[in-house]
Amino acid sequence: MLETERLIIRLGKKEDVLKLLEIRNSSFVMKYNPMKIANEEALLKEISHEFVLERKNDHKIIGCIGVQNDFLRYGVESKCISYYLDEKETRKGYMSEALRKVLSYLFDEGAEVVCARVFVGNEASVSLLKKLGFHQEGILRHAVKSHDGIIYDDQLFSLLKQEWNK
Repeated sequence: MLETERLIIRLGKKEDVLKLLEIRNSSFVMKYNPMKIANEEALLKEISHEFVLERKNDHKIIGCIGVQNDFLRYGVESKCISYYLDEKETRKGYMSEALRKVLSYLFDEGAEVVCARVFVGNEASVSLLKKLGFHQEGILRHAVKSHDGIIYDDQLFSLLKQEWNK
């Protein structure tokens, strides 16, 4: 479990599933996310390996941060993050706060680089990553088909451990 001033960041559990389903399957999250619409069983398996964001003051579940191995790099300790937040909780600094803590954790645990992929057009996410020090590596054109058949270009971002430590 990780903590920030306003958040508890922990692995997901069964009690989180219904709230996370509501957030994850919302049109706001699905707009820039290639995930299939989840059901309870599938999401429970998924979140047991992801960081759930819980507000300290009222214990409300507000989002999630996923961490996977980076399949674009070879022979380098590299992780890839993904994230989503309840639309009502955006623009309040929660995701920035949570990602700072998770990035510190990942680098402390041996990651040499952390990457993120963001659909072209998702300016809020691009802005967040740049604010955290990520650099755009390029654009993977015609990269992801969404659940509703839209094909997106993906912007690739990365942050090296030595850049984070500055």
